[in-house]
Amino acid sequence: MSPGRPAHVRTSSEVLDDEQLVEELRRLLAEEDGFGELAARMALLADERRLRILFCLHAHPLIRSSDLAWAIGAHESTTSHALALLREAGWVHAVRTGRVVRYELASGFAHDLLHELGSGHLDDVGHPHHRAHDGHPGHDEHHGHDGPVGHHAHGGPSADDGSGRRTGA
Repeated sequence: MSPGRPAHVRTSSEVLDDEQLVEELRRLLAEEDGFGELAARMALLADERRLRILFCLHAHPLIRSSDLAWAIGAHESTTSHALALLREAGWVHAVRTGRVVRYELASGFAHDLLHELGSGHLDDVGHPHHRAHDGHPGHDEHHGHDGPVGHHAHGGPSADDGSGRRTGA
């Protein structure tokens, strides 16, 4: 898609007058539900710290909140609060292994959106199924826009070197 070209164009050659167009749009909007919830969810992305956290989780899933805080240069309590907000809104979820809690993106939608925003993966993080999706090679099969899709394995966490810090990241 070229930058100057719209992604969607009318397929009908019929030219609607303004009143018809407005009525068509009103019908479409009336059929949709959840604008308030979606707006609240998207508003969380307007905070730089939360966006940095999401970029980190996209780049390398299954990271501890203390490591996220260290990576973004924030206090652990501030990072934990941001993660709680992101978890409540459905952007991330926690994966508990014994006493360790690690975080990852909660849906293919979040993952795809972060790709669109320019977020990449670290070298040792990849998609389990390498196939083209919407023109982006490497997107896996469970990326859709249906909300959370459960635990998806982008690659496991790096090994813990015993000091509480992960190796290999």
